[in-house]
Amino acid sequence: MLTLPPTEETLARAAAMLADDRLVVIPTETVYGLAANAWSPTAVGKIFAAKGRPVNNPLIVHVVSLERLGEAVALPLSARRQNELEQLTQWWPGPLTLVLPRGEQIPDCVTAGRPTVAVRIPSHPVARELLNRCPFPLAAPSANRSKYISPTSAAHCSSGLGELVELVIDGGPCECGVESTIVALSDDGPRLLRPGAITAEAIARRLNVSVAELTKASHSSQAAQPPAPGAETDADCLLAPGMMLEHYAPTTPLRLLVEPPPAQVPPTHVPARSGRIAFQPLRDHEAARFTVVETLSPTGDLSEVARHLFAALRRLDQAGLEAIYVDTCQPIGVGRAIMDRLNRAAAGHAS
Repeated sequence: MLTLPPTEETLARAAAMLADDRLVVIPTETVYGLAANAWSPTAVGKIFAAKGRPVNNPLIVHVVSLERLGEAVALPLSARRQNELEQLTQWWPGPLTLVLPRGEQIPDCVTAGRPTVAVRIPSHPVARELLNRCPFPLAAPSANRSKYISPTSAAHCSSGLGELVELVIDGGPCECGVESTIVALSDDGPRLLRPGAITAEAIARRLNVSVAELTKASHSSQAAQPPAPGAETDADCLLAPGMMLEHYAPTTPLRLLVEPPPAQVPPTHVPARSGRIAFQPLRDHEAARFTVVETLSPTGDLSEVARHLFAALRRLDQAGLEAIYVDTCQPIGVGRAIMDRLNRAAAGHAS
């Protein structure tokens, strides 16, 4: 796997590879994505193979502009969907994904057989330049093995994906650090499917609905569709990426510290080699209890916490620890996205 800076030559090479149904890792403002021609079932199949991703887990399709939205979405939209789309385009380009009726050129494998497609317009200049060079949209889930911690730097993508991935474009560290917010737009009203940097509160204000209405049934109504063609189990197809119960997870046991500060300390007896991810600096006596401490923000700013969370999880997961203890926060604003990721990351380590 070759990692290259985003030069003119690299981008031309990447566009040619994508046109040839090959995979390219690209930077976005959220996390690094494993990109393929979204119109090609052959190319999209390579994404699932490289990631070990279940075929019932749909992909996000990236387009470069509203003018090219029809590359992924069936247009025209219903009056309600169109109105809601217009209200939310202030965040495009940016870390917002909308679930809309699927266009004819999008194959079943992208949407897990559903009639809707998750689509967004990224703001990262490298992703946008590459999209401009491609006469097709790009399917691009996170560039990591399925269920593992999402990559927020090019270095995170250098292993684990196998020989199907030949090129990583290094666009620097990701600005957001967590995946995009996903909102489904339907004639029954908008619904938040995955929280992200664009908060539920901001979206609710923009659409003139309550946060409770926007977030209702986010988890219980994941799917009522049969599995996609080729699915190996009878599990329901997910409405959108990032909705698996266990996701974003390190291999090291992860423990969430659920009590509010200042009581937010781990049990008296912690494993001899334990790590701590702190949202803000710890007192010296508390930090001394751990083999290694990762501090995500000097002030506890949750946007900084989100930006650095996945990188810290990866570093501690590679440190040979017996357990990782992580701070928590209220699921409000950006905290909703942080706690969504942490709850899913810890789901496989419940004791």
